[in-house]
Amino acid sequence: MKKLIIATLGFEEKFMIRTITRHGLDKGDKILLLTGPSTDKSAIAINLVKEFITKYYGKDVALIIKEIPIHDIYDAIRTIKQNIINEAKGIMNIIVNLSGGMRILIISTLLALMTLNMKNVIAEIETEDSSTLITIPIEMFLIKPQIRKRHAEILQILAQTQEPLTIKTLAEKLKIDDSTTRRHILKLRKMRLVEVKKGKPLLIQLSPLARLLM
Repeated sequence: MKKLIIATLGFEEKFMIRTITRHGLDKGDKILLLTGPSTDKSAIAINLVKEFITKYYGKDVALIIKEIPIHDIYDAIRTIKQNIINEAKGIMNIIVNLSGGMRILIISTLLALMTLNMKNVIAEIETEDSSTLITIPIEMFLIKPQIRKRHAEILQILAQTQEPLTIKTLAEKLKIDDSTTRRHILKLRKMRLVEVKKGKPLLIQLSPLARLLM
């Protein structure tokens, strides 16, 4: 069974190497390293991981390194989420280690995992002194809100368009009246799933949070 190891990486390679040693790697497995903005120290850590993999696994294991934008948390989560989706195709065994790297990188990775609702993931983190390994119960923190069927339809319509839509246009697509559409939009706005642009007429679009959850 192929394995994907995902890890946040900062200035120290030890967490990544311990994760590999703990779970092992086989031919065809992959490693996805998530890093923040490149620095001299992070470059050294990345090179040490590369050397370790080359020495013990050669070309049998793929190493993918992605620098994550950390100054916009929505962008960070979205980027991490897409990279996980891309690399996890066809893989049933996914291990995520959150012991290294910047706090914002670790948090963004955890939030990305929550939005994916993947059941084949083990997330773990080591304590600062490396004496204890803790497994994070991701399944307890799934954040996809429970929304009504009509709300889901509205979100799907908004997700399919590249531009904000008016209440009238939404109502026509939903085949309901304008006033009912407004009530649904108000509820979605309270759930922080849509944004309303002021003007004449009002324009409705998905919020950054909704785009992550779609």
